[in-house]
Amino acid sequence: NWYQDCQEVFEEIFGKEKLHLVCKLFAATSINTSLKSNITLFRKALYEIENNLPVGSYLPNIQTQLEHIRAGRELSGRKINSFARAMSGDKDAVVVDIWLMRAFGLESKRMVKSKNKGAQTGDKVEKNGSPTTKQYNEIESWCRGQAVHMGIEARQVSSMIWAGVRITQSGDKETHYKTLLKYHFTNLFSCI
Repeated sequence: NWYQDCQEVFEEIFGKEKLHLVCKLFAATSINTSLKSNITLFRKALYEIENNLPVGSYLPNIQTQLEHIRAGRELSGRKINSFARAMSGDKDAVVVDIWLMRAFGLESKRMVKSKNKGAQTGDKVEKNGSPTTKQYNEIESWCRGQAVHMGIEARQVSSMIWAGVRITQSGDKETHYKTLLKYHFTNLFSCI
């Protein structure tokens, strides 16, 4: 019930009227970040919007997504949109990220400029890439079919796979936002 739990925590902390905004901000600030970093970036982005401040300093992809949100446009990217939809209650949303790709034995690699201090100009490193449209469609279809077979939501199937692969491959058993979110938004001494 990963996504259902997130939805309930967001509604509890921010109210149902802010659910879609909160989920979009949370999805936007999740790009290339850890669970804990995602919460910090989300809190910063929410604070900026609530206080009518300009978009602060973020990774370029995150900054673009935040500008889309402020302009009333949809998030760009299928995975980020699916993530926001799954957290805001779309039971059929399937989030296909690097962890789901790994579960299906589909690693997508791309070459990017190195950001290491000692790197030479033009040096490139291999990084994990996004799924192709075909890969996304196949995994999404499989998860939806499995959900029907199991009698659960498609978003539950994708979250179970995500958590299992993440725990197995990273060793990090903290795979849920709900405890961290509640702590960061109910603890008097946590700050932005």
